[in-house]
Amino acid sequence: MKKIIPLIAPILFLAFGFFLIGQALPKSLLDQWEDVESEIKKGLPKTAIEKIDPLIKQALKDGSHAVAIRAICQKINLEGAIQGNKAEEKIARLEEEITKAPEALKPMMRAVLSNWYWQYFQQNRWRFAQRTRTAEAPGEDITTWDLPRILSEIDKQFQKTLAYHEVLKKQAIGDYDFLLNKGNVPESYRPTLYDFVVHDALRFYSAGEQAGSKAQDSFVLSADSRSSHPPRILWDGKSIRRTMSRPRSERLNSIRTC
Repeated sequence: MKKIIPLIAPILFLAFGFFLIGQALPKSLLDQWEDVESEIKKGLPKTAIEKIDPLIKQALKDGSHAVAIRAICQKINLEGAIQGNKAEEKIARLEEEITKAPEALKPMMRAVLSNWYWQYFQQNRWRFAQRTRTAEAPGEDITTWDLPRILSEIDKQFQKTLAYHEVLKKQAIGDYDFLLNKGNVPESYRPTLYDFVVHDALRFYSAGEQAGSKAQDSFVLSADSRSSHPPRILWDGKSIRRTMSRPRSERLNSIRTC
């Protein structure tokens, strides 16, 4: 009996070890993301969507906001690709997702939405430039908007993002690396999400089209970090362009297209 007992322990250990190996250990968020990208590379968007849903749930559970936002946007892109790849429909889907999202995700989801509107304008700049302004107020169909209407909407979206200024100032830019394309400028240059969003908005407000849609005496930048009121970025061509002038070799962070 004494000889049997020492043999039982290693046998039980090995059996327990094989039991553990046979169990499906939870994949990390990075592993799950790589699985999704693998399906995309294979040209299987529907399979990628099936794998991205549990990724979103896990990211929300873990509090990995950057991963959750990027995954939600990627799902919208994949669904859009299946259904005709219309940018305006992707924008509408993202707006719907924002209404359902946890509050913690909304500031940067708004930032993404602002960029999507801005990118839509850039891709269709010539269409907006050729449309004449009508006396009738534009409807909700973005494909029928004129230049002042699209610029007004982008402005509104950036202002909604900046309304979260207190939250954004508390978030380090490094916490959102997964959502951003990394530039070569040190994070200390723009250490918080607030710094990032303000600069992102300035790119829009410095666009040449703004000059044709706003009065020359319109506005200037007003974003006092000591103020308790939401900052308001307003237009003054000279001051914004002077703020935006950076060496061409420097690349700043930007939001991923997902």
